[in-house]
Amino acid sequence: MTLKKGRYGYLKNQRKKEIIKTILYFSLSAAIFAMGYYSTKTKVNLLTVVAVLGCLPASKSAVSMIMYLRAGSCSDACYQAVRTYEKETLLLYDLYLTSYRRNFQISAVAVKNNTICGYTEDGKCDLSAGEKHITEILQQSGYNALTVKLFSDFSKFAERVDQINALPEKNAEREESIAQVLRDISL
Repeated sequence: MTLKKGRYGYLKNQRKKEIIKTILYFSLSAAIFAMGYYSTKTKVNLLTVVAVLGCLPASKSAVSMIMYLRAGSCSDACYQAVRTYEKETLLLYDLYLTSYRRNFQISAVAVKNNTICGYTEDGKCDLSAGEKHITEILQQSGYNALTVKLFSDFSKFAERVDQINALPEKNAEREESIAQVLRDISL
């Protein structure tokens, strides 16, 4: 089952895929090396070169696997609490934003009009740096005059989502394009 980025369970699903892919790539390289060694009784053969070159995509896959293993995902309790807002607000789950200096694990993000608010279950997440990072990326993408707020307290997040739900106008096309930018900068 393939989940789209921003859906609940995406990170867990990708984590499993990357683990399987990495194991397969390294196994394939090891099998090619073993075939060459078995057939020639020496490491010096063409299949050894092929096996070593096969380690390049395997290593790339291993790096992705490590990133997905480090990324925290939205808990089931958080998902159950947040999903009640899905009818009024565009919601994204399981976003793991990366920047040059820090990574930000965002469990849920609500997007409506010019307001973006997110909730993180990671106690070590630097909220102000995350807000600044999201704002900068969105400004580079041409979205100005946005309000970005991240919360580590779920009650404050829920209160803010209630406030933005009370806003009358909704521009679904703009909200979806903002959400796409958030998906693009997420793992």
